[in-house]
Amino acid sequence: MSLLDSSTLARRIRLHALRMTNRGGGAHIGAVFSCADILAVLYSGVLNVDPANPRAPHRDRFVLSKGHAGAGLYAALAEEGFFPVKELLSHYADGSRLSGHVSHEVPGVDLSTGSLGHGLSVACGMAYAARLDGRSHRVFCLLSDGECDEGSTWEAALFAAHHGLDNLVAIVDYNRIQGNRRGGGSPRAGALC
Repeated sequence: MSLLDSSTLARRIRLHALRMTNRGGGAHIGAVFSCADILAVLYSGVLNVDPANPRAPHRDRFVLSKGHAGAGLYAALAEEGFFPVKELLSHYADGSRLSGHVSHEVPGVDLSTGSLGHGLSVACGMAYAARLDGRSHRVFCLLSDGECDEGSTWEAALFAAHHGLDNLVAIVDYNRIQGNRRGGGSPRAGALC
């Protein structure tokens, strides 16, 4: 159980992420800010995870499908004790394990992400495998609203419904700032941010 309440954790996530992206020259601060409260609620009391044993077989799994918001996940994990908070200063630096998009090399990260539209598919596979193995852990997947335009996301949702994956929780960060022309982004932005 977290030592921080969700509002304190969300504030710390935002401050760390702002420092991290500014120092490392990274981007996507809006993506982090929009999901900081979601990450804070999950890590302050919803997820069954243990920083002392980040690969425990009974732990809940978390997939940050919107991997471009990785600075936020790294900040949450550091604040919860998965690795030292001072390591956040290495974000986006050459040789750092805290890459711009989420890396599974970091304790507490179950899947490297960044290409939008893949997270829910993998989360479905994790949830389905847990059911087949008779395990009771849950799988949480945080998606961006923009990746809901991807066909693979809808195929994964149909798969989850077809198999009744009640151990899967999909959360959409509906911030309405997807980086494409239809979403109001820059005309130079691609369909995926």
